[in-house]
Amino acid sequence: MSELFSIQLQNRQQQGGDGVWLDLPTTTEQVQVALRQIGISSDNPQGLFISGYFAEEEKRFAISYNMVLASNVDELNFLASRLETLSTGERTELNAALQAPQSELFSIGRITDFPENVDYYVHLPDVHGPAQLGDYYLNRSGMVNMPEEWKGGIDTAQFGRYVAQQEQGAFTQYGYLVKSGDEWQKVHEGQPVPEEYRVLSFPAPEVLRDSANIPPPVQPETEPQKVIPIILNGKDSAERMKEITDRLETGIQELFDSDRYKAYLTTMAKFHNYSFNNTLLIAMQGG
Repeated sequence: MSELFSIQLQNRQQQGGDGVWLDLPTTTEQVQVALRQIGISSDNPQGLFISGYFAEEEKRFAISYNMVLASNVDELNFLASRLETLSTGERTELNAALQAPQSELFSIGRITDFPENVDYYVHLPDVHGPAQLGDYYLNRSGMVNMPEEWKGGIDTAQFGRYVAQQEQGAFTQYGYLVKSGDEWQKVHEGQPVPEEYRVLSFPAPEVLRDSANIPPPVQPETEPQKVIPIILNGKDSAERMKEITDRLETGIQELFDSDRYKAYLTTMAKFHNYSFNNTLLIAMQGG
């Protein structure tokens, strides 16, 4: 894939910036590289606009500059891909059609359909004026049947003007153009750009891309808390029961002395009009 023409992309928030040139046809990856260069991401897609159009002389199409600037990246990428299929002669015919007065190629979508409509026109690339057109019809087209000695007395320029007027042809920088009578085939005009030619995808913001590359912190492994069994030293049931009661009282006392119990009391003080059950529920929920 070689470039057919280039468009200049700019960021509205970078006043006075040079922008970046993007060759078309292109790929999503190349578009994202260009967008990053001008500070465009998914955070500020509205800042993107097309500010320029350029093509080498031998590849140049006579497309309206303002028409290109009013289009979008996907439409122009599809257009470049379609025009890439044209032969040299068909490209010259397209340029003649674009330059013709009251050209019917009035939109990017219409131009995109030109490869399906190369027979819509008759194009004479070496005819640029009435005299050449008159000579063509008189001596080369095979449509004028008269003795050769009579042809010498015909004013070819006047004859050419008459022919052009009758068939409503147009003289352009790229030759003479006239409609063939075939019906224009509307294929892509007015339709969404096919998926395979949609290349405009806004890159993630730099901060998000950087954070996405940072591995999550490694959490230290915590060992489960060991359960210490209660060892009773009493010799009989009565001694063991007393030992359990003493330990329970000690645990309760430790609870009363703890910060958790103090927080509970604070909660109760705030909600003294509540029932005990409601206060306990609030305390369990964190106050």
